[in-house]
Amino acid sequence: MNYLVLKSKIYYAALTIPPEVRDSIGRGVRFFQSTKSKSEPEALHRATVLVAGWKAEIVKARGTAPNPKDTFWESLRRDYLSTNDEGTQLVIEALAEKMASKVENPNEASHLFKLATDQAGALLAPLVEDWKGSLRLTQKTIDQQHRDVIRMADHFFSVEAIKPKMVKAWTDELMKAGATSATLERIGNGCHSFWRYLKRSGTLGVEAADPFDGSFTLARSTAKKVTIVRKAFTAKELCTVYQKALSKGDEPLARVIALGAFTGARIEEICSLNVKHCIDGVFRIVDSKTEAGIRQVPIHPALVALVDKMIEGATDGYLVPSNAAGQYGVRSDPYSKRFGRMKEAMGFSAGHVFHSIRKTVATLLEQAEVKEGIAADILGHEKKTMTFGLYSDGSSMAQKLEAISKVSYPGALGTPEGK
Repeated sequence: MNYLVLKSKIYYAALTIPPEVRDSIGRGVRFFQSTKSKSEPEALHRATVLVAGWKAEIVKARGTAPNPKDTFWESLRRDYLSTNDEGTQLVIEALAEKMASKVENPNEASHLFKLATDQAGALLAPLVEDWKGSLRLTQKTIDQQHRDVIRMADHFFSVEAIKPKMVKAWTDELMKAGATSATLERIGNGCHSFWRYLKRSGTLGVEAADPFDGSFTLARSTAKKVTIVRKAFTAKELCTVYQKALSKGDEPLARVIALGAFTGARIEEICSLNVKHCIDGVFRIVDSKTEAGIRQVPIHPALVALVDKMIEGATDGYLVPSNAAGQYGVRSDPYSKRFGRMKEAMGFSAGHVFHSIRKTVATLLEQAEVKEGIAADILGHEKKTMTFGLYSDGSSMAQKLEAISKVSYPGALGTPEGK
């Protein structure tokens, strides 16, 4: 980069001082000093030396060693490449060595020195951002994978540093830090996706072997597996949870619990119900995580009064109000979080979640001797048999209404009309 300014036939070196350190440095908005030369090549040599020293002053004023994400190292590298003068390059090498010595991690320090002196390979950080821009997934999945791959990039810094042996050491570190098999699988998926992108984009040759393959497979097989078994609420327990929401003054959450208790629907299915999908005594679930989830569920007699109230009070077209659709447009998110905090405070286990209400409804239907096929049509479960799963149009609305009407609860949940 050319830092020269020609003034009265003399070349000056100039470098803008970042606003956040100007007061500390006390030099105004920029460094500016004469090279005392009219020759541009000679002035450029002198300017490069001056600028290298100024950059060190900026780093010192910030009070921290520059890290791989700073422009400092890339800037040094550009200066290093912009000159063929051995003396200037030695000055830059000395500065790079001095700054790298302040970095605690020796591997990171070595990499940064090599980066500044053009001995390192392609930096991962900008490639990660390019990869992220190429993804065609849900925003939530993109963000999660991006966090995982950034974690990898912060560890390896450059493409050339990603070797199977080093990946094995990294996965060992992750396991020591408590990463579970599921976490390792998730991180590995992001890393595999990133590596495929490097090959597609031409950064790597198509024959480049994926260094994440063996290590992550081995790590997943040896890491601890955390399995939380979802448990059904008993009818009495669910009534207690419902009453707790009411006593806390959280009537919206209480209503969502009641809707789940008499439909077995998933929480996002409930919160996505439009009022136009709640007519003629039927909930029409038009958006679900599975094909079988797209279904029609009769409105339980105990819910009729409550649903009428909710339709009358709807202000945005949805049966259930949601004051925060969330970063990913998940209307149920605030309800899920409040439910989780509340049931935990009540002493329920990690296996008790909102989805447990589906298990409660399934249990009550089975105990009422409802046929499995009818229960599956109510809950939105796929039918496993060839006859019913492939050829049947499903249970009639009358059959489903008769079945769901057998679901009942004690106490206030038995007649959830709200206030």
